[in-house]
Amino acid sequence: MSTITTKIADTLGKLPDQTAAFLADGYLFQSRVREAHGRDAGDGRPLGLRMLGKPALLVRGREGVELFYDTTRMKRDGAMPLPIRGPLFGKGAVHGLDDDEHRHRKAMFVRIAYDDAQVRRLMPYLEDEMRKTLERWVEAPGTVYDGSVITYGRAALRWAGIPGDDAELDVWAERLGQIVDGFGKKSPAHVEAWLNRRRCDAWAADLVARTRRGEITPAEGTALAEVAKQTHLDGSLLDEHTAGVELQNATRPTIAVARFAAFAARALVEHPEYRERIAGEVVSRGTLLGNPTAVAFAQEVRRTSPFVPMLPAFARDTFEWGGQKIRKGQRVLIDVLGTNTDPSGWERADSFEPERFLGVEDAEQIENFIPQGGGDVATGHRCPGEKIAVTALSVTISGLCTPGVEIDPKGLDFSWTQLPTMPGNGARVRVTRQA
Repeated sequence: MSTITTKIADTLGKLPDQTAAFLADGYLFQSRVREAHGRDAGDGRPLGLRMLGKPALLVRGREGVELFYDTTRMKRDGAMPLPIRGPLFGKGAVHGLDDDEHRHRKAMFVRIAYDDAQVRRLMPYLEDEMRKTLERWVEAPGTVYDGSVITYGRAALRWAGIPGDDAELDVWAERLGQIVDGFGKKSPAHVEAWLNRRRCDAWAADLVARTRRGEITPAEGTALAEVAKQTHLDGSLLDEHTAGVELQNATRPTIAVARFAAFAARALVEHPEYRERIAGEVVSRGTLLGNPTAVAFAQEVRRTSPFVPMLPAFARDTFEWGGQKIRKGQRVLIDVLGTNTDPSGWERADSFEPERFLGVEDAEQIENFIPQGGGDVATGHRCPGEKIAVTALSVTISGLCTPGVEIDPKGLDFSWTQLPTMPGNGARVRVTRQA
């Protein structure tokens, strides 16, 4: 072992624990800890930390993504602390599985959410609900965040084959949205997230049970139909609770896009020159779906907006990487926001430039673009709902650019230390009918 490697290994064992600093600093933690170690913004070299009482390594950029999403070197089981994974993902969720069991379960999500036909099937639900939301804002002003929770919730739950009228679906959409809002916060929001997890688990497990008894007959290929018949690797059916957890994991991430929608509203206020361009595409194409500038705008919002600060994994074995020794069981953290805005990986990384995504057919092929994870969707831990997220967000952006929509420029500031964060008032909006 080299002298440098030895010194790094020794230092990792002596560092003060920085868990409290992360909880206090939120999205600023990674930049502040780099600054404390004499690193500038463009220095993406791995950084030794001590988190949750044990040595950890913070990585970012293309090389960091390649390491973190290498399933032969990294595993996920137990890496995410219970206070986060419990309310957010649920017990027994795919996020904590590894190897063959993970690939087997993940294949279901690829069929449900990643297949292009499934994305196309969701599109009319999204456009219809967005237009209804615009009409509600005519009657009474609201916020982009709250409106998007309902828009995405109704669309995703109906697409998933879940029965219920608008009022029923709205209750579950709001509860699923609150889980995302509260998982990283202090009490009482965190306590409420756990309570909503219990409520949603019971509701979803009942939907699975009723489907298996034939009381509900969701269409083939819908999320409810698929999770109800999903098996473990050994062929045994998932228990009702676990199947219900995965039903939520097929729908809740779409509702979570509402946070990006609030940031998109903020970006439209800060960059009004895009509104006319997107409005023109809506008129010329006659739809809120798939407008090129709106899609590019959505991608840039996802790149620049703080949502997931970092993700954890455990090293499977001891190995050398980048001149450093990573020990078996050591926690490795990928700096998500730092990778998406890394000056060494993006031209004018601090600038909001949707044009960088215009003409990009498959943004998932950009290795250092990881707002919903990196690596391979089918075999790794990248979120299979990324196409749905971009579709949903671009529909909202197109809707916000239609005539008569007024986004209040006040109250759009957000906290960099609150996890998760979004513009403080959710982005207030009103719509006036055009003559």
